[in-house]
Parts: sequence; structure tokens; C-alpha cells
Amino acid sequence: MNPDTPGRVPVALYVAAGDAPTVDLLSDYCRQYATARDWDAVEAVTDTDRLIPLVSRPGWARVLSLLATGTVRGVVTYSPAMLAAIEGGYDAVRALLSEQGAFLAATRRPDLAPEAPPRRTPAQRVRRQGLADAAYGSDWRPAR
Repeated sequence: MNPDTPGRVPVALYVAAGDAPTVDLLSDYCRQYATARDWDAVEAVTDTDRLIPLVSRPGWARVLSLLATGTVRGVVTYSPAMLAAIEGGYDAVRALLSEQGAFLAATRRPDLAPEAPPRRTPAQRVRRQGLADAAYGSDWRPAR
């Protein structure tokens, strides 16, 4: 985690979650996301309460400090809900950071998720039920 690595963009990881196992899991996920994009995760910053307004959170203040000093040039978070509970709040934060020459990335963007997979056909449902029955010891055998 060296912010001076040539050619790599230094980023802060930001997670707002209530318990340590969740923080660790989501921070690791954000770190993998950053690494996959050849970004250096300089520091992982956390807040424990997403219900506190973003500007009042100590972790977010740390992120802003890292951005202001030039230590990082971007922020990676798990989801838009980590930053804003209201519709459009995440985009407003992203625009604000962009105006300051920084970027914001969320590893999970529900608004960009692909459409739900197609529903199962009746024949697929019958086959799945048959497999479940067979797993529990019934006499059913799959059709060939």
C-alpha cells in the first residue's frame, strides 16, 4: 500500500457498517475491486453508523482529509447506500468529489445491475422438484 507507486492511482476504501465482521468483509471486497483496477488502496476508513449524516461522520472526515492532502485521488465504497440514504445522494457526492478532481466508485451498483434472470419454465420446475425428491430418497428418476 504505497501511494508513491508509479502508475497506480491511490484510493481510500470507505465502508459504513455496524459490526466488525461486516466491515472486514466489505473492506476486503473494496480492496479486491481496487486491486483489479490497478489502484493502490492506501487506507481503509470505516464508520459504524450509516444513519448519521455523511458530513458528521468521523470516517468520512478522514476520507476528505486524505483527498485534501492529495494522499488519495479516489474513494472506493461498497455501495451507494454507504454514503447516502436518499435518492440521488450518491450522485451528488460523486459530483462534488469530481469537482475537486477526485472520483468515487461503488463496487455494488444496484441501478446498474443486469435484469433479473428469466423465470423457470414449468418443465424446469418439474425437473428441479424431481431432483429434490431424489435427494430425499424418493423413487423418482430423471427422464432421459
